[in-house]
Amino acid sequence: MRRRYRTWALAYAFVAPTVLLTVAFSLIPLAMLIWRSLYGGGVFDTSPQYVGLDNYRQMLAEDGGHALGITGVYTTGFVVLTMGAGLVLALLLNSRAPGVARLRAPFVIPLVVPVVATALIWGNMFAPQFGLINRLLNLAHLPQADFLSSPGLALLAVLTFGSWQFFGQNVILYLAALKSLPGDVIDAASVDGAGAWRRFTSIQWPMMRRQTLLIWVVTTLTGLQTFTQIYVLTQGGPDGATQTALYYVYNEGFVQFDTGRANAMGVVLFLLSLLITLGQIWLIGRVDRAR
Repeated sequence: MRRRYRTWALAYAFVAPTVLLTVAFSLIPLAMLIWRSLYGGGVFDTSPQYVGLDNYRQMLAEDGGHALGITGVYTTGFVVLTMGAGLVLALLLNSRAPGVARLRAPFVIPLVVPVVATALIWGNMFAPQFGLINRLLNLAHLPQADFLSSPGLALLAVLTFGSWQFFGQNVILYLAALKSLPGDVIDAASVDGAGAWRRFTSIQWPMMRRQTLLIWVVTTLTGLQTFTQIYVLTQGGPDGATQTALYYVYNEGFVQFDTGRANAMGVVLFLLSLLITLGQIWLIGRVDRAR
């Protein structure tokens, strides 16, 4: 009995640091965020007044609802582009074509280069007069555009950069999933006459459903937390066309010093992320039960 208690004590001793850090840096700040979202006042207000859900109503009635809509559009496009490009390139890298293995490094470079540095480079590429993209449009005899100052093009420009910045992550994840598949099954299908498309649709894709759903979770959370690209390229403009929920939190809390609405948006964004993640995890469980 004493040996059993000693084993349990040792197990709790190993787990305790992680639990304490999670409570100190995750649960307590989350509780403070929810509590502070119910109070009005600014950052330097020493006696905030309880306003209940007024911060949430004001946030949704003003720019908060628009920011949530922009976040949904951006996240949807981000998931589609990064997962689609990641899957296609992973299939290419997993093929046995000569020289393909040397192409792996360029897809990893955007992940290791600081986002601010690459955002400044892309900002110059989108420049209306001397930018590379407008020069290519001029060579193709197409009309030039001021991408970052146009309400209709700014979000597309930011989405293009954000997808380029993070699609390499999905390339790595999909490539790892393809490497984990049983090679003998795929080789047997190839011997039976199944082509590349048939092998993918009938064998590889069904066997990667769980990995795909996990990649979907990671990619969705990355899209919901987009901030740096927008801060460097557009700062939420023009006319709020690229103001996502997280940039709204920054603008209200650190520019306008209205911590009530900033905290309210933070709580809403947390709840949305939690609900979306729980839904995706539930879907993963259904896929596992169906297999």
